[in-house]
Amino acid sequence: MTTDLETIGMLRDSAARYADDNYSFHQRWAVLEQPEGYSRQAWRDFAEFGFLALRLPEDDGGLDADAVAIGAVMEIAGSRLLMEPLLASAIVGTGLLLKQGSAAQKAALLPALADGSLVLVLADDDEAGPCVIDGNRITGAKLGVLHGDIAGKFLVSAIDAASGAAVVALVDADAAGLSRHNYKLVDGRGAATLRLDGAVAERLQPESGQPAAAALADIRDEATVALCAETLGIVRSLVHTTNEYLKVRKQFGKFIGSNQALQHRMVDCLLLQEEVRALTAAAQQALAGPAEGRVRIVSGARAYIATAARQVANEAIQMHGGVGVTDEVDVSHYFRRLMVIAALFGNRDAHFARFVDAALTA
Repeated sequence: MTTDLETIGMLRDSAARYADDNYSFHQRWAVLEQPEGYSRQAWRDFAEFGFLALRLPEDDGGLDADAVAIGAVMEIAGSRLLMEPLLASAIVGTGLLLKQGSAAQKAALLPALADGSLVLVLADDDEAGPCVIDGNRITGAKLGVLHGDIAGKFLVSAIDAASGAAVVALVDADAAGLSRHNYKLVDGRGAATLRLDGAVAERLQPESGQPAAAALADIRDEATVALCAETLGIVRSLVHTTNEYLKVRKQFGKFIGSNQALQHRMVDCLLLQEEVRALTAAAQQALAGPAEGRVRIVSGARAYIATAARQVANEAIQMHGGVGVTDEVDVSHYFRRLMVIAALFGNRDAHFARFVDAALTA
């Protein structure tokens, strides 16, 4: 479904107003100090505003939002460094359940996802080797599961022991045989490493007949495009913050913004911002097309955006001087968030290699 421009504008404006009133840099410090690593009040507010039901069909009280509408919210999440599991649960977890869940599974879980009482997280990293599911028992490990520390349930990608086909399994966070090691990432959000030793799992049973491998490929691309939008929000904030700093910081009796070399560097950052915006829009449009045609655009956009964002962040830190790396300045927090984003759903090198392969076979 293509979300209309009025709805997209409403989502962006409501998210921005909420962040302005409740998520300033200083207010965010209180969230960072929470043991859960996010604001329970903000999560309840997001449910009330409908942000957690973005992906739900209209018949279920959702918006059936497309990539552009999701991107409008994710851009605000990046610009204000929201700590809540919007990406992990409201976009990825909910989206994969919609693709692969049976009618009964969706009826049981979607209301809880929409009202925020359940956090559903995808555990998909296969760095430690793929998980294997035999009957209803799953074994293996998943590393670096974003917001895995607060998840009530997990969607675990696995390989069927009998057929070797990809499977998505639903596992309770307190299931016997599941242990998780929780920790904080460099940007302050929580994550977990999961160890599954014959944990009880419920296979998702898609009535559409879509293979799990195809659904996982789709959701990874959707998450990648959402991360592009979040990165755009970060880049815009870095450019704005640095430009304002150059106007007020004095050195040798002059505002440093009067230095022509710094002016040229700010122009370069602004140009990179516009390139990130254009590539994010292109990736969002590509999601509406066939899977084989979107790979080159989505991965190409992600690879370039990761490089451009890192360059903008480096420039922002350098133009702020020594204070740019301190906790007291928001620039350092944006830099840390970019470090985490760069490792989610494929790093820059992985997406560049995917882009090259797709371009050569096009």
